[in-house]
Amino acid sequence: MISKLPQLLKALAFSAVVLAGGCAITADTGSSGHYPAGLAAALPNTDGYGLLAKPAPLPEAVSKQAYAQAKQSCDTGCATPAGKLLGVANQVPAYSNCQSTCARSDFSFMDLRNKAISLHAKPPVDKQLHYVGLTYQCVEYARRWWMTNLGVTFGDVDSAHEILYLTEGENIQANAKFPLARSLNGTATRPPKFGDLLVYCPNPDDPKWRHGHVAVVVGVDLQRGLVSVAEQNYNNLPWTKPNQYARQLRLFNVGGRYHLEDVANDKVNNPAGGLISGWIYPASAR
Repeated sequence: MISKLPQLLKALAFSAVVLAGGCAITADTGSSGHYPAGLAAALPNTDGYGLLAKPAPLPEAVSKQAYAQAKQSCDTGCATPAGKLLGVANQVPAYSNCQSTCARSDFSFMDLRNKAISLHAKPPVDKQLHYVGLTYQCVEYARRWWMTNLGVTFGDVDSAHEILYLTEGENIQANAKFPLARSLNGTATRPPKFGDLLVYCPNPDDPKWRHGHVAVVVGVDLQRGLVSVAEQNYNNLPWTKPNQYARQLRLFNVGGRYHLEDVANDKVNNPAGGLISGWIYPASAR
């Protein structure tokens, strides 16, 4: 299993807060202090090309300051009251985080015996309680959806955008590793499929999008070019279809390569949106 205690303590100390938001990263990113120019080293099971190098971790002082500020934004200016149910997809409810910059000090754990979720400020003694994530964050929802519906999870990340670089997942009952695969947005030959995780790239200079975002694919219509997603902490508003999905995004097939835009099916722009870097899934689902 993924170690719960190191991840939990690191989240408390260095703000493993995963905030929704947007980014505007291009191949020419050398001007950023944290986002290196160039491409990442080749990763196994990668569909497409052009994966950017992963940003360096935020300096400890910056991370601590960001976490302190994030804790102070949890009770005011809420898009929807914190903890309010926003929608349910495939038996996995999503809740409001108040606003995207909020970071709480509670962590959710899943009881492997019955899939019940409980919140804890410290790692519980019960070994059947498996770490899920920071309460009401996007990564917490993505892990909870995978754990509930697929019986698998993914490893430790400080930010949502790092999920795309993971190469292994874990079967939570068998405690067995398995390979993950990824498709890179814009150059992928495999379209998003049910259960994939959509990963957004970060913008280190924007507090709202510093950590990127992650959402779960819960529906795909290739004929209409629509991808339905379930998520937490994107805009913290009630879902478009409360019993099906949070939003629908536009998918394009250009010369056999798939490109997904953070734009609603009835819109032509999304000023508050972000760039989707790709989607990740068990390699067996390729």
